[in-house]
Amino acid sequence: MTAIVIPTLDATRGENTGKLALLAAGMKTRLIVSAGPKRGFTKTVNDGIRQTKDEDICLLNDDVIGFSSGWLATLHQVLHSNPKYGIIGPSGKSSTPPTNTGKPGMQGIQIVDRLPFWCVLIHRKLIDTIGLLNEDFKHYGSDYDYCLRTRKAGWYCIWAREVFLNHQQHGSGIIAEWVNVDHRLLYHRGR
Repeated sequence: MTAIVIPTLDATRGENTGKLALLAAGMKTRLIVSAGPKRGFTKTVNDGIRQTKDEDICLLNDDVIGFSSGWLATLHQVLHSNPKYGIIGPSGKSSTPPTNTGKPGMQGIQIVDRLPFWCVLIHRKLIDTIGLLNEDFKHYGSDYDYCLRTRKAGWYCIWAREVFLNHQQHGSGIIAEWVNVDHRLLYHRGR
C-alpha cells in the first residue's frame, strides 16, 4: 500500500490536488492532507508521514495540476524493481538538475544525486532505516539533506523520466527567510 501525503497551508487546495492524484494513480492508495500553520514544509511533511504505518510514502506538493495515467503505479513498480532503490521522482517543472530537463515522452530511469521533493515516492524501508526529514531545515534544504542521507545509507535516488506531472513550481510561493535559513544550514554542514 502507498499513502500520498500532501503538505499544504490550504487544506482545500490539498484535497483538490489529492483527488486528481488518486484518479490517475493506477493503484490502490490513500490520501493524507497534512495542513498546518505556516511553519515550513519539513515539519508538515513529517506530520503527514507520522500518520502512516507500513506504507511507501508519496510526498506531493499541492501545486501539481496534471497527472499522467498510472503515474503512481509506474513509480511504485520501478521503486520496487531493485532492493537498493530508496526514492524515486518523476519528470516535471523543477529547478533541480537533471530532472529539470524532463519532458513528456521521455523514457527510462536514471540514478541521480538529488530529487526535488515536489513529488517523490519513498520506500518504507528507507524511512524505517534513516528516519524522517531533518526538521532543522524549514523548507528548501530538507530534500537535499534526505537524498544525501539516502545515498550515505547505501540506497539510490532514481529519476523516472517516463512519468511526467504538470507541476506549477513554487505555486505556494517562496519565503526568503526560509531559503536563507536552509542555505546557511546546508553551507554550515558542508553540503
